[in-house]
Parts: sequence; C-alpha cells; structure tokens
Amino acid sequence: MAKEISITEEDYATLLFREVQQFRQPWIWIVLTGTSLTALWAAFSPFFLDSDWQDHWVLHIILILFGLIFGIGLPWVFYVTKLITEIRSDGLVISFYPLLFSQIKIPFKNIQSCEPIQYKPLREYGGWGVRLGAKGTAYNVSGDRGVQIELINGSTILIGSGNSESLSSSINLIIGKKSNG
Repeated sequence: MAKEISITEEDYATLLFREVQQFRQPWIWIVLTGTSLTALWAAFSPFFLDSDWQDHWVLHIILILFGLIFGIGLPWVFYVTKLITEIRSDGLVISFYPLLFSQIKIPFKNIQSCEPIQYKPLREYGGWGVRLGAKGTAYNVSGDRGVQIELINGSTILIGSGNSESLSSSINLIIGKKSNG
C-alpha cells in the first residue's frame, strides 16, 4: 500500500532574504598561512634533518598528526565555514556550517525587536565566530556591523552582516505585519 505523503508549509517556506558570509579577511589568511607552514615544517623536517628518525618514530607520528591538523585541517575549516542568514516566510534561520551542527530557527512571533548596530567584536564578544558575551550570543565572521535582535524571553542575538540595514528592515517589516495582522 502507498503511504500518504504530507507536505507542510515548513517544507516550502518562501525565501525572502539570504546573506552568505565567509572568513575572507586577508589578515586571517596571513596568520593561517604562517601557522600552516610552521606546522607542516615541524611535521616533516625531522625526516630531512634527523638521520635517526627510526629511533623517535612515536614523536614523528605525533608531529605528522600535528602538521596535518594545523597545517591542512585548520585552514580547510576556515575556508569552508559559512555564516548563512535567511529570512523565510516561517522565521529567521541562522546556520554556521560546519561549526553548528544544526540550523537555528527563530519564529517571528519570538522576536520582540531588532535594529542595525555597530559593535566592537573583540571587546563586546571576544572576537568572531559563534560567541557568548555579556550582551548575548553573537554569530559573525567579519566587520563591526550587524543586527541586534531582542527576543520575547529577554535574550539577545547579534548577527553580523555586511547588509545590516536590509536585514533589519526586512525583519522589522515582517514582525510589524505579524503584530498588525
């Protein structure tokens, strides 16, 4: 027997706004390149400099693992990491691939207010990425502009954005419609 197929509104939410941000700042890549080259040199230099590497094979395996993790793995994680902010008809969705394993979905009915702001990433949140600070949770990859969202439960979320005015006005337009309708 055929099973009944159900299509919900959630499956076909309309995408109203989408912003994809990545770590592409030159200073990050300069630091990562230096770190990567140093880690790879530390991992493989004993094979070229030490004639009795067979006597220290455990150390060499550890150094190779260190070199692979910090020389190749860390730059790869920075390269593929994406902060994706979407406004859909069913809510605000934040995904930070591969750092967060699932999307964060905030229904519009849970948003009290939102406004575009300029902030100090290092001072207020301790840097970029997924951060917990005194002012709430921040999701950012670059810059000092974003949207501060206050939820009905009193918590705040900062979403870094290169287009904070549009993101904020889109959210405010929707939560304004929700409160009037």
